[in-house]
Amino acid sequence: MSSRAIRWTLFAGLVVAWPLPLVGLEGSFVPVLRFAELAGALSILVILEGAGGMVGAMLLLLWGHVLVYGLMLYGAASLLVRFGFSRLPPRVAAVTVAATIAALVGWGLFGRLYDTPFHHDDAHASLLDLYR
Repeated sequence: MSSRAIRWTLFAGLVVAWPLPLVGLEGSFVPVLRFAELAGALSILVILEGAGGMVGAMLLLLWGHVLVYGLMLYGAASLLVRFGFSRLPPRVAAVTVAATIAALVGWGLFGRLYDTPFHHDDAHASLLDLYR
């Protein structure tokens, strides 16, 4: 596995499963993909009904989080590759990356580590609850 493939694999795993806070609204701790999902849905609403009032501010807040956190996670993945995985033999690096992503996603699937005020059932959720 090349360094570039390792970087993008780590980045994708972090975007899907690594919980981050929603700055500006207390009580939200979800992955970047959830921010992007909410921002996409809100973008459709803005296209259909306009960005007046709180809708426009929330749209900017969500897309801002996607951009800033996405860049931060890409930087973290790049640093992990540069100072960690690139020092390993290619096969060992590939297995280590796969195990790291599997552990992260498994932690998200079976733990209730995400907090979200935007979920219909419970404020605490697993990955499966979060994306259904």
